Amino acid sequence: MDQHFHFRSLCISLFLGYLLGCTSVPEYQSVSEQEPSYALTAEDTQLVDKFFDEQPDPDLSGFYPLIDGLDAFAARIALIDAAHTSVDIQYYLYHRQESGALLAAYLLKAAERGVRVRILLDDMSQAESEQDLAALALHENIEVRLFNPLSHRNLRFLSFLTDYPRVSRRMHNKTFIVDSQVFITGGRNIGNAYFSGEDHAQFVDLDVLGIGPIVEKAAHAFDLYWNNPLAETIEGLYGGGDNKHYQQLSENLKRYSSKDYGQDSPYVKRLKESDIVSQLRQGKLNLDWSPGYLYVDDPNKLITDSRDTTTHMAPKMLVAMGTPRDTAVIVSPYFIPRKSGVALIKKWRDQGVDVTILTNSLSATDVPVVHAGYSNYRKELLEMGVNLWELKRNFDETEEPLKIKSFGGSSTASLHAKTMAYDDDRIFIGSLNLDPRSFNLNTEQGVVMESHLFNKMLRDWVKNNMPDFAWRVTLDENGDLQWQDKSGTVLHEEPETTGWQRFTVWMMSLLPIEKAL
Repeated sequence: MDQHFHFRSLCISLFLGYLLGCTSVPEYQSVSEQEPSYALTAEDTQLVDKFFDEQPDPDLSGFYPLIDGLDAFAARIALIDAAHTSVDIQYYLYHRQESGALLAAYLLKAAERGVRVRILLDDMSQAESEQDLAALALHENIEVRLFNPLSHRNLRFLSFLTDYPRVSRRMHNKTFIVDSQVFITGGRNIGNAYFSGEDHAQFVDLDVLGIGPIVEKAAHAFDLYWNNPLAETIEGLYGGGDNKHYQQLSENLKRYSSKDYGQDSPYVKRLKESDIVSQLRQGKLNLDWSPGYLYVDDPNKLITDSRDTTTHMAPKMLVAMGTPRDTAVIVSPYFIPRKSGVALIKKWRDQGVDVTILTNSLSATDVPVVHAGYSNYRKELLEMGVNLWELKRNFDETEEPLKIKSFGGSSTASLHAKTMAYDDDRIFIGSLNLDPRSFNLNTEQGVVMESHLFNKMLRDWVKNNMPDFAWRVTLDENGDLQWQDKSGTVLHEEPETTGWQRFTVWMMSLLPIEKAL
């Protein structure tokens, strides 16, 4: 998530949530009429035939991990460039940066050749983009909708004062679908940090690309959100786009997809050298064919009492994951297990399950108030024998899996991947953080796979490579927290932080705001 925007908005939300509560939501009144539309069926299988192996079983989906940021972005651009009928994208954040401009350029290029493009974005961070989005929607093949719009379009912060119970709850889903045949989901929003496009800040993130039966489910879920009354047309919210601005925007975006720009941009040059581009040039991606199941929150979750779990996907996903027999690996940037989660982990430990958790350190997190909520559970987890790790803020590049590529020799990192793996077969990848906000307030989605290959990939990285990137948190002989790295360095205070940071987080940990974190 964007560090400055999200933290500021979250602080406002938490303060108002403490004063007003955040369970009941008034009925939403749509401000514009939307014509329903639905996923287009691809007329042929050219896209799949071009990039992927032949499907061995009609009941299995093919999956490919998008670990490196460059690969994750290059895959999206390659798929858009090869699209025949449609591109549907759904994101929480879409930043006005080079990666966002590149993606928009290729979406416009696809629309110019007759591909239908539907863009669905959460409204929270689109204030500066409304004019561009309205202009794009002037194209006959491009439609734009904003989800759960703020009540006040100019002084947007006033929405938190007048309509807090609704606007504090956001669409956090990440969906990318091309020709109703290829689907990408995971932790990444659209922005340079998510796709290894910054030299000063990077997210350790994870997406999964899928083809086969999983895509039909994803297309249905996208339509469910697209046609929901909370999805307002950009025309209804902003007004009609300006033709002159469209011409200017169009010319600017065409520059981003031009050959000259590709030769001049260091980032595009790096994209062309990404692993996935090399594989696509040489032939087809080798997919892991396995059963896969998509879990998505009902969009009406945002306007339903948060205690009503019938709209929630998390309980269903956890049932599908089942109970680990031997090992459980949990990776979440924001980890607040609450009493129920701690009780569940204790039950696993009592049954002999080896539990490993990786989350952000205080220095690496982009939302310190969430770290305050997590910090209350560390000792209890360690006392029951959980292996607890926290991502470092700074580390040198390595050639190991889940590396972070940057322009310099080191990165300022923040964990953003959301995944869980049980034993040697079940793994979840999605947008769901393991915190109360994701479970009860925002909408989320993710895929559960019965994949030995994906599971082994994560477990091997945790066993062999995680010490290069994370602090091991343990208790010393006095029962106090300590942090140890691979070199043997032991610290007794939160690494790479100031006294003021630690004091601020301690103060926040005393506030009764956990249910809104």
